[in-house]
Amino acid sequence: MSSDGSLAGELAAVTRLWAQLRVADRAHYLERAAQAVVDEFDELCLTLAGEAQRPRAEIAAFELLAVIDALRWLAANARGLLGARRFALPRTLHPLTRASAGLAPVGVVGIRGVAGAQFALPLPTVGAALLAGNGVIITPAPGTARAGERLAGVLTRAGLPEGLVRVAGEDGLEGCARLLDLGSGPSGPDAMIVLADAKLAQAVDGALWAACAGAGQLAGSLKRVYVAQERHAEFLQALCSAAAKLELGDPLAPHTQLGPLAGEAVATALAEAINESVGLGAVLLGGGRTSVAAARGAFFAPAVLSGVPRQARLARERVAGPVLCVSAVADSVEAVELANGGERSLGASIWSADRRRAVRIARELRARIVWGNDHVPVAPLRQAAAGALEHCGREQLITWEPAAHHPPWRYRYDAATQRAARTLAVLHSTREGEREQALRDGAPAIIRLAGRALRR
Repeated sequence: MSSDGSLAGELAAVTRLWAQLRVADRAHYLERAAQAVVDEFDELCLTLAGEAQRPRAEIAAFELLAVIDALRWLAANARGLLGARRFALPRTLHPLTRASAGLAPVGVVGIRGVAGAQFALPLPTVGAALLAGNGVIITPAPGTARAGERLAGVLTRAGLPEGLVRVAGEDGLEGCARLLDLGSGPSGPDAMIVLADAKLAQAVDGALWAACAGAGQLAGSLKRVYVAQERHAEFLQALCSAAAKLELGDPLAPHTQLGPLAGEAVATALAEAINESVGLGAVLLGGGRTSVAAARGAFFAPAVLSGVPRQARLARERVAGPVLCVSAVADSVEAVELANGGERSLGASIWSADRRRAVRIARELRARIVWGNDHVPVAPLRQAAAGALEHCGREQLITWEPAAHHPPWRYRYDAATQRAARTLAVLHSTREGEREQALRDGAPAIIRLAGRALRR
């Protein structure tokens, strides 16, 4: 037990040893962690799907395949992401100094998990913290204890030093040098903009999946769709038809497309938000609370609404559950205005055949990620891991001066010191003739200063 009695204190000793390893050696453990996920793929899929109540195919693709890729990407790019890079200091002040800049470890990093991506998001974040030379304490989100256990198991199988990564309750995060809360970030509801030239079938399919993956409870679940006026009716009809065909059921059954919500409270909150919108003039075109034979849980068929006013909660807040509010817009200007009418969102998307126009509109959207002709309700794990690296280290510049060298600008100052400095400054001038004149006048002072440095 450490002197301060905290779990972070207990990890301090092994963390210091871990930080002494080369970046390439630490990266090797991430490769082994990725292999452990491959080896335990089927068991992990079953455990995570059962705990999260999400279809196994969804877990396989967006939790496991994604995390394998992210870990291997971190390992393969470790040197570029984290390795020290040469840093050029001004030769007029530091003529012989070599320098490198990089990230130094911070110590023990605390990570607070998130229910919407109980395995995929925490594991690459842990990997980033480890790659940066830190120890890790992770607190799984409520209801994801088994995911936390399996995460710890994967890291154990990777052969990490004992005690370097610990899974603990909220109290265990006390004393950590840095704390990463994976559940924090943009809180506005994600939006989709469908322009008149979009491929409608593709947009409908993308909208339904982005709204219903993870039962609409993921951080970037789609909630709002703004469709060009001339395509609105067609889009709405196709969406309602597709939503009605979505198969609800036991998440472990192979043909289930949509599992239950994470409890009765989530279903009640969603129903209340929908009722509020209807009370404000919106029209509910399909979906709502339902039951599924031979399956238990709070099931909610995908709800599609039109005419949801701006002041409604569904238009302003990220309400968990499979719900889509579809609105007609006159043009892209109105669509952007409505999409930006609230808190910043994790993601947004633009559906169009015109790439240049879509990119131009994308730059106007206040979303962390803008997808073109796609909408993924979770952030790319490579991006998340790279972002985590920035918080798991501290910028540090390390220099090296030859042992026998005496830098020219140290004491004692004299008239030659000032004259040499002024000469070097004028040598940066862009005015014609000034540099040549400065060199003629100041060369003796520069030579004297250099000679003084060499004699020490």
